[in-house]
Amino acid sequence: MKSLILLLSFCSFSALAAVRTEFSGNVEIQGRQSWNNPQARKDYFQNWKKEEFYLGYGNVNGKIMYGQSTIEGNVFARHSRSDLYRGNYAAATFFNFPQKLVARDIFKLQHVHQNDVTRDEVVLNKLYYQWENEEARFIGGRLYINYGLGEIFNPINPFNQPTALTSISQVAQGNDGFGFSLFSSETHKIDFYLLGDKRIDGYDGQIDRTLWAHGELQLSGDLEVDYVIGEDQNRDKLGTQVSYQNNDNLFFFQGLYQTPLLTKKNTRNLVDILLGYDRQLTQKWHVRVESGYQKQNPTTATIVTERFLPTEYFIAVANQYEIHPLLKVSATFINDIKSGFTYGLARLTYSLYENAEAELFGYSPVARGDHADNVAQKLVTQDIGLSARMFF
Repeated sequence: MKSLILLLSFCSFSALAAVRTEFSGNVEIQGRQSWNNPQARKDYFQNWKKEEFYLGYGNVNGKIMYGQSTIEGNVFARHSRSDLYRGNYAAATFFNFPQKLVARDIFKLQHVHQNDVTRDEVVLNKLYYQWENEEARFIGGRLYINYGLGEIFNPINPFNQPTALTSISQVAQGNDGFGFSLFSSETHKIDFYLLGDKRIDGYDGQIDRTLWAHGELQLSGDLEVDYVIGEDQNRDKLGTQVSYQNNDNLFFFQGLYQTPLLTKKNTRNLVDILLGYDRQLTQKWHVRVESGYQKQNPTTATIVTERFLPTEYFIAVANQYEIHPLLKVSATFINDIKSGFTYGLARLTYSLYENAEAELFGYSPVARGDHADNVAQKLVTQDIGLSARMFF
């Protein structure tokens, strides 16, 4: 009996020793002073001139690994405070982008509470089980789905919104469902997803499915082709990404075609196009250019689109320069080619120590544009703020 107990104890300790765990996270606080666009006050009932906005948010991520199995979860929490909430003004929505922390939501694992001046959110935006070997991978639960090279616009991935034009970083959207990856060769991988969503307007009991496939094909050491095909948000979609890496130069193209809504008549197709270029110009200077077209979706709210782009045709230039190993400056400008609207943002980031940063940031319309029909362009504010973040 004692021998059996010792054997079981040894096996238990051996199993525990084989279990690996990882924990990480971040926390950030920021405050900003915001000035409203006079045209928004005049034409769109945004009856405020100057307001303050305070935001605190963070993630806690945990991972347990045993053999070929992994369980991972992430909790995102956010608290914001401003008098802008009293009037349900659009600016608070911009500052909290992305508000939708679960892109395909079945389980509703979140808490949101808003009163006159504050908004509180706690969201379990990742929780999955994964099994993987050399040939395949299975994953189920609430997933992060990350692919695509676009940082300002990434049309081939509808499951994770780009945040390059916002003050919020270190945040990703969850998606409820299952995935299966097939590593058919060293140069070809295919991901299959079955996702569900209860957030479609007019929900009456059904789960609107997403059936999606994403493939990566490495044609050579420099050339890679991605492809996507499937049904998502009641549209059939087909798209591709082609990327070419040559020394320090990266060129990429994305195209996505979406059919009219499968559930409604007299709707129209949508087309997205993206051209990109990325280069490390010098040891300290990095530049990225993205240009594209997104066909406006009349079924989406006009104030804040899911992509946070107040443009139809656009070109964006992003620069980052290292003034000192502890100090870097970045500046991004995005121009609406059609209307002339130009939006600029700048950041000055200082490393306080290894895992902490302080940042001074500013956002401003550089040019308002002429006769623009896009409501979002008239609602964009002018802001200056300060943030502090820590990673662990």
